[in-house]
Amino acid sequence: MKIEGEYTFTGPREKVWEIIRDPEILATALPGTKKLELVGENEYEGEMQVRIGPVAGVFGGKLIVSNEVAPESLTLTVEGVGKVGFLKGSGDIVLRDQDGNSTLMKYSGEVQIGGKVASVGQRLFDAVSKSMIRQGLGKLNEALRV
Repeated sequence: MKIEGEYTFTGPREKVWEIIRDPEILATALPGTKKLELVGENEYEGEMQVRIGPVAGVFGGKLIVSNEVAPESLTLTVEGVGKVGFLKGSGDIVLRDQDGNSTLMKYSGEVQIGGKVASVGQRLFDAVSKSMIRQGLGKLNEALRV
């Protein structure tokens, strides 16, 4: 499944970059995140509670940040496994200064799911993932105001 979109943050690009690279802030922004810890340079491990329709479970996995060009762009690669299935994905994030005090984030990527969680169907998974992204980006934007 392809994931792509954009979001406008109310804050300068450098501050947005700091927030998206801070594991403590990310852990509070990503819905269902139980933990997110830096375990190596640009490598994180975490746990996330996910519910997609009637299927729910905890996923444990890794997040790797690569191709960093601060404060402009990076690539995220994620792998997660739980009792209800697995998820693998990779995506690119680009940050652009906007007029005034705002930053445009553009993101695009590809996600593969398997196991019981895939049985809920593409349409439902698509809706849930978009909702989680929207919620997470909204929380990150709130963190800019603190």
